[in-house]
Amino acid sequence: MDSESAVEFLKEATKLATSHELEGIAQRLEAKRDLFGTELSEVRLGSMSEEGFVELLRHVFSIRRKSRRLVRIVGVDALRGAVSDLVHGSGDPSDRFEAFVSSMDGVIDQRRAINLAGELLHFSDPEQHWLWTNWMWDHQTGSGALPMVIQDDAPLSGGSLAERYRNVGAALRLVEASGHSRNISGNADGMLGNDLFLACVHGVYMYTVFRLKLSNEFNRILPELPELVERVLGVRNLEVRPND
Repeated sequence: MDSESAVEFLKEATKLATSHELEGIAQRLEAKRDLFGTELSEVRLGSMSEEGFVELLRHVFSIRRKSRRLVRIVGVDALRGAVSDLVHGSGDPSDRFEAFVSSMDGVIDQRRAINLAGELLHFSDPEQHWLWTNWMWDHQTGSGALPMVIQDDAPLSGGSLAERYRNVGAALRLVEASGHSRNISGNADGMLGNDLFLACVHGVYMYTVFRLKLSNEFNRILPELPELVERVLGVRNLEVRPND
């Protein structure tokens, strides 16, 4: 774990977002976990309609604008089966992850398929299944938030998607063990805290690059860090229910 880099990203994130804003994002992450956990239960998933899938997939950043098209191309029954196999199937989750991505071949590109599989599996049970998205680590380019905060000798690449998924999980456990995510995540802990921390790393990097390289006109319409983070996590405008 590259603690020095992690601390620097943490400092920049807390300059660009208030603790109140970060706590709000943490609460929305928990709301997303609750939503996915409920909707992807075996009972609810077994009767999920086209509109139900569309609404759920609108909370997946890279899929949200293609959600209706994806559902109609795949078909509700086939999608229900693929998601059920991913979330509730037998065998190693990494193998189920790879099988789901393969089932989306010809429907969406592999990056989006990885994002979709990662979000469905992760938010159905965040402590059992970790998140892998291309903003976290793009196995084709080697870029992403995760490589920026882990040491070079932490392996991410592998011979198959299943192996890469397992390696991402091992790296995320290192991030969780470092404690940095707890310093930024408010009420969210564990892997949800990791989600917020790494989304902030991604947001700080993008924010810095945009500010340095793009025109003043573009920078004036660039969203602030909290909005960038909410968007990549798929929690923008997600309703948070008050505690009883």
